[in-house]
Amino acid sequence: MGTDGVSKLTSSEKEISMDLAMEIQKHPSIEEIPTFFIQSANGWMTPIISFLQDGHLPQNTEEAKRIKKRAARFTILNDALYKRGFSMPYLKCVDEEEARYILEEIYAGVCGDHADLRSLVNKVIRTGYFWPTMQVDAVEIVKKCDKCQ
Repeated sequence: MGTDGVSKLTSSEKEISMDLAMEIQKHPSIEEIPTFFIQSANGWMTPIISFLQDGHLPQNTEEAKRIKKRAARFTILNDALYKRGFSMPYLKCVDEEEARYILEEIYAGVCGDHADLRSLVNKVIRTGYFWPTMQVDAVEIVKKCDKCQ
């Protein structure tokens, strides 16, 4: 008998005697998934991810304090590191290799328009990506472009 049948029995005025079997569940019906682990090369994200996942901090107290403060601006969603922003959506954090590819695509890719430095960085942010050396990397891309010199 389903829950509808039980609710009808309890709400009816007739007195019906019925034995209901009660099952005690000793284990959860949903298996617990082990904690995820984000794979990242030894880049800028590693100490932040390590701190956010398991609270691991370096021995150096100054470095530990810096990482704690910096990690407050980040979060882990769907096994990926994101930077929180005040007036913008979360930005997906990328390593140096991905960052280089993203910059090159936005700057000179199929739809690239060889934008100036400020426009290039703003387009990267609007696209939803973050890495700490965005400004410096954008300067490098613009400097290397023969068309823009």
